[in-house]
Amino acid sequence: MTAGRSLDRRIVALAVPAAGSAMLHVVHSAVDMYWIGKLGTESLASISVSRVTVWMFASLGTLVGIGLTALVARYVGAGRPDAARYVGGQGLRWSVVIGLLAGAAGWFLTPFVFTVANAAPAVAEAGATYTRIFWAGGVFVLLQQAGDAVFRGHGNTRIPFLVAVLALLVNVFLDPILIHGWGPVPALGVPGAAWATLAATLFGALLVAYALLRRGHLSRARPSDAELRLASDTPLGAPGACGLDSKVLRRMTRIGAPLAVSSLFFTGIYLVIHRIAADADGPAAQAGLGIGHTGEGVADVICMGWSAAASALVGQSLGAGDASLAGRVAWRAVLQCSLICFAWGLVLFFFADDLARVLTLTQDGDHAARAHAASYFRIVAFCLVPQAMEIVLDGAFGGAGLTLPPMIISTVFSLLRIPMAIVLAFGMGLGADGIWWTIAITAALRGLVAGAWFLRGTWKTRTV
Repeated sequence: MTAGRSLDRRIVALAVPAAGSAMLHVVHSAVDMYWIGKLGTESLASISVSRVTVWMFASLGTLVGIGLTALVARYVGAGRPDAARYVGGQGLRWSVVIGLLAGAAGWFLTPFVFTVANAAPAVAEAGATYTRIFWAGGVFVLLQQAGDAVFRGHGNTRIPFLVAVLALLVNVFLDPILIHGWGPVPALGVPGAAWATLAATLFGALLVAYALLRRGHLSRARPSDAELRLASDTPLGAPGACGLDSKVLRRMTRIGAPLAVSSLFFTGIYLVIHRIAADADGPAAQAGLGIGHTGEGVADVICMGWSAAASALVGQSLGAGDASLAGRVAWRAVLQCSLICFAWGLVLFFFADDLARVLTLTQDGDHAARAHAASYFRIVAFCLVPQAMEIVLDGAFGGAGLTLPPMIISTVFSLLRIPMAIVLAFGMGLGADGIWWTIAITAALRGLVAGAWFLRGTWKTRTV
């Protein structure tokens, strides 16, 4: 019993600050929704579609972040601090390179995104400007995500949380000024929210990099082959141009690429879901979908906190050669997270109208968006527990360095959403509610399949 309680405390100690960091992103989104909502339904719809492109960029963060956490955690668990510092430094360098390349590509691809979403002209105009600003400065997003990943690998989620708090305060201060104007500052509308986000993210990225340096978690110096080699087949290289070690990138992306691909695919499917929502009930349904994501996001960020804890502790346990402990960590994290998500599901179901009203303090014409959001809350409340199992086990798979199963599960059920949404929304006449039911059903199925796959235990022998 004592050992179980000790394990619970370790999980909670990592999960709560990590969930707090993720929760601050939801608060960030809610603050944006509040101030942009005062501009009307079309502005709400534009930010809703734009948020999908933000998810796309964040998906790129998993390309480095997931693998970086796994590698650093393995080295920490194996008692190899020099290797952990070197890999951490390489992770930050590569995040800058990937961020710059992605930002350039996103600038040119933005109009295509809004075409796929079938956004109205006014929605597309404001949203495209927001997206281009965000992607141009998105390198700071990836830099901060990589820094957070290094801290997680060391079993520290408190510092990323504190950094996220300070970055949120910057955004809260700038949002009303840049969106609606103040004194000599002109009202920028929806693009003002992007500039506020960019400023807050730059501040957070610099702060987390500084904290890593102060803690001694980063190093340019490459340790010996013996220090870096975790197994006989560990790819080893040396710094080249700009101090970049391509073998470290290969190891990180080998772990992170499947989740990055599935996450990008997932967000791409959501663009199509936005299009189906527009066909079902126009911008009001698109706005309701965005508001619904914000409310449901409370459960998502709780899951992300426990997923981060599972990832770090599973990686450290495997690094120390204790696969049995790694398994116990994963399932205890699932149990804790499921209980919390069950409670939030009750809130969503019984207080749907109140929550939708809080998140849409907007013009009188937005009652339709509010009604769609409330319906979304009631329906997705039923999938939060199995969804918790999926997200937490995704973290456990990632900590073990085996991310192909989560990719397959996410891709299959995300793809299923398109025909199912069309059938339920139009074939069965459920309208937007049919889309909400599609999201809930497929999320529940993903969780159940993820649990069954994790029980197979193939992750226990994965090398990184």
